[in-house]
Amino acid sequence: MSDIRIHPLDTRIPPVVVLLLHLILSWGLVQLFGVVELSETIRLCGAFLLSSVGVGVALAGVIAFRRHKTSVDPVHISKASTLVTSGIYRITRNPMYVGFLCLLLAFNWYLAAPVGTLAALSFIGYITRFQIKPEERFLLNSYGQAYRDFLATTRRWL
Repeated sequence: MSDIRIHPLDTRIPPVVVLLLHLILSWGLVQLFGVVELSETIRLCGAFLLSSVGVGVALAGVIAFRRHKTSVDPVHISKASTLVTSGIYRITRNPMYVGFLCLLLAFNWYLAAPVGTLAALSFIGYITRFQIKPEERFLLNSYGQAYRDFLATTRRWL
């Protein structure tokens, strides 16, 4: 949190758009580097499992925000009115982004594309730098010690 510089991309691109761009990147990487041989059953089962986990984790985050009557708008973080630390937020500070990552991994599993790991790493890097860190600065300024305590007990991703 020592980096207090504001970047023009900070919280500007909705995370769902970032996810879609990384899905396209994964597809493009497959076109360049190909896939590995996996049976259709393994591809479908793995993709279903990963996407189910992703949807469940992301929805748990949204539901927790709704219960606390706070905004889920990741572009306008100043709309947040409550620090949520219960439920899924005991496991990860960013369940919606973890859910999106699971969806990206599910897509790459379905494509049988290990090279898609590069897109997943890019997603993690982008979301951490341009979405999570600005959110963390806002929450630290808004909630002070309560947020510091949350940082000390709950991981950013998993």
